[in-house]
Amino acid sequence: MTPKRPHVLLKFFSLFSVVKGYNILLLAVGQYLAAIYMLGGSKGLRDILFDTQLLLIVMSSATCIAAGYIINNFYDRKKDFINRPQKAMIDSMISDRTKLWVAIITSMLALILAYSVSYRALLFFGTYILALSLYSAFLRRFTILSNIMSSVLVVTPFLAVTIYYRSFDEVIFVQAFFLFLVLSAKRVAKDMKSMQGDLTANLQTIPVRYGLQRSKNLFYTLLSLISLVAVGIVYLYPIGRMIYFFLLSILIALELGILMFKAQSSRQFWIIDNAFKIWVVIGVCSLALFDVAIG
Repeated sequence: MTPKRPHVLLKFFSLFSVVKGYNILLLAVGQYLAAIYMLGGSKGLRDILFDTQLLLIVMSSATCIAAGYIINNFYDRKKDFINRPQKAMIDSMISDRTKLWVAIITSMLALILAYSVSYRALLFFGTYILALSLYSAFLRRFTILSNIMSSVLVVTPFLAVTIYYRSFDEVIFVQAFFLFLVLSAKRVAKDMKSMQGDLTANLQTIPVRYGLQRSKNLFYTLLSLISLVAVGIVYLYPIGRMIYFFLLSILIALELGILMFKAQSSRQFWIIDNAFKIWVVIGVCSLALFDVAIG
């Protein structure tokens, strides 16, 4: 019994790595914070936390994305062994057969959970799973479309919560657009970081197809748009203390622009990519600063 236990734990850790459990956890926290502070309206904290249908939507989102990450793992395996050999070794502890079955089971579970909410939820998440699969198997081959789709697919689960609460205030969609821009810029930096592996895997990412300098120019453009949207949110929408996050975002965008101007090595692009991860985490946590009385 004892020798098998570490083996099982390693398998579990490998599966957690494949599905990027930390990202899924962050998404779930973000969905609940959005529901509590932005979308819940007159509902109390207890009502939202114990809302069974909201829980089912969050779980559907989590299982959909888990399936998407597993499918993506099949196509990223070759480049990951070059760009992230340690993670690739951990991910390879689980056989492809097991990964396939887990992807099928999580996809079916997502649909069952969505059906428990409504037919509309089933249609929404069924379409979402299809989009995730198409992205991994086909759409990622298209340079610009791949970048756009990857960002849209991350933002989509928040749209599910918005639709559930029937909250369609303009500020919510502007903030969703802000997140889309941040994720798009992050994707450009990530592609620069993994350029060597993408070349080997023949993936036509923006840096591979257009070169580093043009990719940097696109990155600067996205940071400029991020700053403009942040300024617009600060001056046009009453969002309470969340204003501090958008003011901070302007400073972060400026600093990342400076870092990108100096960046040449994979290590420097890695730092920029991880700075984006911290930025996104701060953004999710800042949802608690949104003034629910205003929203």
